[in-house]
Amino acid sequence: MSYANTLATSILLYLFSLVILIFISRPYLNPLPRFLIKLIPYGLTGLAIYLEYNSGLIDDFPTLLAYTTLVLGYIIGIYSTYYFKLEEYHGRFDTVIDLFVILVAATYGSPNLISLAAMWSAAEIIGWYLIVEGEAHSIEGSLRSSRGYLLTSTLTFEISAFTVILVSILSVMATMASVDIGFLIKPFKTIPSHSEASIYFIPLLIVGFIAKTANIPLHFWLPGAHSAAPSPASAILSGLMTPLGFYGLYRVLKLVDLSSYSMELAMVLAILGFMSVIYGWIQVSAQRDGKKILAYATIATNGYISMVFALYVLNPSNGMENLLGLSILMHAAYKVTLFSEMGLIEASYRTRYIHGIRGLSKTLPLSSMGGLLAVLTLMGAPGTIGFTVKALSVYYIVSQALDPARLLILVGFITYMAISAYLAVKYMTIYFSTPHPPFPEEPSEIPRVAQIPVLVLGLSNVYLPIVSIPLLKELADLILLFSMVSPLMLLAMVLMYLTVTRERGVKH
Repeated sequence: MSYANTLATSILLYLFSLVILIFISRPYLNPLPRFLIKLIPYGLTGLAIYLEYNSGLIDDFPTLLAYTTLVLGYIIGIYSTYYFKLEEYHGRFDTVIDLFVILVAATYGSPNLISLAAMWSAAEIIGWYLIVEGEAHSIEGSLRSSRGYLLTSTLTFEISAFTVILVSILSVMATMASVDIGFLIKPFKTIPSHSEASIYFIPLLIVGFIAKTANIPLHFWLPGAHSAAPSPASAILSGLMTPLGFYGLYRVLKLVDLSSYSMELAMVLAILGFMSVIYGWIQVSAQRDGKKILAYATIATNGYISMVFALYVLNPSNGMENLLGLSILMHAAYKVTLFSEMGLIEASYRTRYIHGIRGLSKTLPLSSMGGLLAVLTLMGAPGTIGFTVKALSVYYIVSQALDPARLLILVGFITYMAISAYLAVKYMTIYFSTPHPPFPEEPSEIPRVAQIPVLVLGLSNVYLPIVSIPLLKELADLILLFSMVSPLMLLAMVLMYLTVTRERGVKH
């Protein structure tokens, strides 16, 4: 199939997905049919991405991120069906969540500049809408978080996207002595890297994408926005959408020749990443609001990924590209799990302040198993994606000569690993023991069916790297090696569940 035919077919599949999303928003459909019908738009979107990948329109890296978004987003979509009922939201917000996921996946799967800008902008608008609705549903009702998101995250992205297009146009004019904007619809893989950009353009090329990753000093919009949104939206915004910033930087490197500034760019990313790690974890240790804790953890983990990206800038090999993708998968897996679990905690305890919560594994036994797997990923426990990513990161950096940039990155890696493990152990206390201080009322019971999606999301912290091996070819053997102990991790979760439910008097 030709590029043009593949592109036309993909557009039709995306349009069919949107039509079906409108259909499933009808109120007479109960959760079970919706659960099945949701497969159709997600499947059509996945088929469109497969056709693009198979025809050479997109390569492994965006395909990996697109499919990860679809798979995890589908589970979040099922979870949102129950969450919005528990939190008494009006309307069909779970359909908006589905639309949000599909737009983010389509952004990763965009084969050219014009579709990337269009899909990304549409996703930003839906994200802003969900933040506004979350604020309106909350007690505060303030619009400051949504305004910060719109003015910082969205506006800076538009600046960088416009600059990429402008630099490309100037490069084409320089080589062809004419304006040819046809490259805007050409597949990325058919566009060669343009000539070097002026040093004055470089800050504009990267500022929007760095803002999207919420690296210091462009981090201030994220904590308020991600904590104000409904939990399913927070999971998508944090786990699946902030990596768009890294994908934007990836596209810049592919479209614009910045090799002359690779050391300087790597140092900038490493310094910003290191600062974000320190700042993010300091803020996490000072918070009591569970969603704020996870929001600041996003800043810290994105700082870690920024340092991995700095390594990729210094050594743009297939192995480093795979490690960058795997690092983003780690962040996606643990963050969507914990944000989704936080929604159930809020629905059960009617508060986001988790400093007094203990014994959560008895209150929410199924979702707690998923949450614990996510915490173990953050800790870097063997068998989880967190261990695989951290072990490979250290391996890649010590296997090369330690220049100043790599030495800073190594120190940043060690700092992130040590502090994240310490804070993960502290966070784990909410699952065990008895409440102190006790809450004035008993927590509400959450149906088991609403907890199952969180458990499945938690399992992604174990199985996601394994199922991603076809798109992580350079790391396939090491991923399999590091995943050998994963069955023990799953067995421990099953034993914990049996123990907890037996204590609660449930017969098996």
